[in-house]
Amino acid sequence: MKQHLIECGVTAPSSEEAMVMNVHGPAKNVNLRIDYISRTMLSNLPDLLIDLLEVAAYVYCADQRLARGSDQLSKFGESWRRSLRFKIPVRDLAVWQDPDVQEALIDTLGFLSDDSYSFEFRQAETPVQPKELYFHDLIDPADEHDEVALFSGGVDSFAGAVTDLVANNRSLTLVGHYSSTKVRSVQEGLIAELTRRGFDRRLSYIPVWVSNEGVRAREYTQRTRSFLFACLGLVVARMSGKDRFSFYENGVVSINLPLAGDVVGGRATRTTHPKVLRGLEQLFSLIQDREIRIQTPLQWLTKKEVTAKIASAGMADLLDQTVSCTRPRKWTESQKHCGVCSQCIDRRFGVLAAGLADQEPSDRYMQDLLLDDRSSGDDLRMALAYVSLFKKIAATSKERFLVDFPEIVSAVGHFPGLTASEAGDRLYDLFQRHARSVEDVISSAVREHGTALYRNELPAASLLAACYNRGHVEISPPSNYDTDAKAFMDRLSVQTLEFAFDDEQERVHFQGGLTLEGANFKIVAALIEAFRSAKKRQTEVPFLPAPDLADQLSISEQSMRQQLRRLREAIESLNVTMGIPMDQDTFIQTRERAGYRLNPLCREIAVADILAVSPIAHTP
Repeated sequence: MKQHLIECGVTAPSSEEAMVMNVHGPAKNVNLRIDYISRTMLSNLPDLLIDLLEVAAYVYCADQRLARGSDQLSKFGESWRRSLRFKIPVRDLAVWQDPDVQEALIDTLGFLSDDSYSFEFRQAETPVQPKELYFHDLIDPADEHDEVALFSGGVDSFAGAVTDLVANNRSLTLVGHYSSTKVRSVQEGLIAELTRRGFDRRLSYIPVWVSNEGVRAREYTQRTRSFLFACLGLVVARMSGKDRFSFYENGVVSINLPLAGDVVGGRATRTTHPKVLRGLEQLFSLIQDREIRIQTPLQWLTKKEVTAKIASAGMADLLDQTVSCTRPRKWTESQKHCGVCSQCIDRRFGVLAAGLADQEPSDRYMQDLLLDDRSSGDDLRMALAYVSLFKKIAATSKERFLVDFPEIVSAVGHFPGLTASEAGDRLYDLFQRHARSVEDVISSAVREHGTALYRNELPAASLLAACYNRGHVEISPPSNYDTDAKAFMDRLSVQTLEFAFDDEQERVHFQGGLTLEGANFKIVAALIEAFRSAKKRQTEVPFLPAPDLADQLSISEQSMRQQLRRLREAIESLNVTMGIPMDQDTFIQTRERAGYRLNPLCREIAVADILAVSPIAHTP
């Protein structure tokens, strides 16, 4: 893993290996500009949120400047992941030095981008950058709107916006990030159309420019863009007096299963993955000392269903003005979709499945999804992998869903209000619906172009010809796939969570070698006697009120809740090792106003019984 030191807010690096980044001054090389904020909103902006904007801008721009290297699977560990060490000046140092804040920041960014992060914050020297210098084109106070939402100019964000405006009769403040003027023009064009159609009093648009200056991006995966986007949403929401904002993105993309065996980890983007969103909520709640919620109203919809909402709102004619492609340097005036990236492939399948092809002619794409030659590079392989993935999903039973697609497991415990089992069922239904829409598009195209296919008139490397000629589409799985899947299925028979409490060694052992100790052990120790006593008497296991649990641990209630979160994260690996979908209540249950208890469905067994079959693997 390559090490990188990023020194922020300085004019010169401390060593040859360090990279300097600055949002202001003579060494400025990061742009941060926010337009169309009202003077009233600006007066509501504390220094802490200016810190957050700068931190997010540094993280995002460093992500683009530091190449990951080879994306070959054989070099994934050594070249793809990076170790990023930031030194950043801040105005509110006490907040950023809080261990819980740093842990939430590091953990969320790590899962989001598959990189390793560390942060050293220092007190910003006075005078610091005045916040007014980040804000341009200030406007007079505007009407307060119902919601704040993030707006990219793609299908999903536009569908969410028009659904809220038309179907839900809400007013919106849309926050749009751009690093290219081409992207901003797309967003502004859509806003202008909505304004022309009479939504001007219920709609405002705040464009935010964050980009590197004088340095061309070397890394285009943009794994941390959603962190930046979410920080912008929080800042505008708080300036508007709100504790929530919305991400408009469909649920299939949120989970974003890897298309093929060598597209794993951070290469399958986790932009609005439920675990990322919960991590962001936790980080934002900590730094704001109040509960912050991130809403995802399109979570349980497929791309087809989201696209259809644009037509339902009476905006189908604006569909071809939305842009999903992430390669703006390739855009032309008439073609703003490359047609070969995963975003373009997913979009075109959604448009065709929704029956809206007449609203978006195929020549809007540089390469037609189904009919054009894809022999260049990995273009055909990417498209075939997409079809193969959803063909496999369509043939997967609910019982095998988590087995065949273990990436789903990391999401099931992060849907508020749903148990892991309920979330798993809903995700299975969601992916089945999307798989059927992909199949319908292919089947319809085969019927339409059957004669050309029979006569071999289509390019052999077109997606439709490749599907038709092969009779079936599949991407070779990893060599150990069958063995791993069988082992996973064998473990599914063990549905009860078993643990052993080792009082002498102060450890809690689980099947598969997972061991809790330290602060995690102390939480279990505080709850174990009530669990044992109730089991022995065959009565209900009582809950221990939060203040009492915190007193027993000799920590504050907030610290106790943070430690409980860490314990739950520490046992998440049991999702796979034991084949049990884990939610936050699987081991330690929480009940509002009642407190905490060990889940009565768990089973305590002897230490020797677990150690006899499990290798030892410690967790803090």
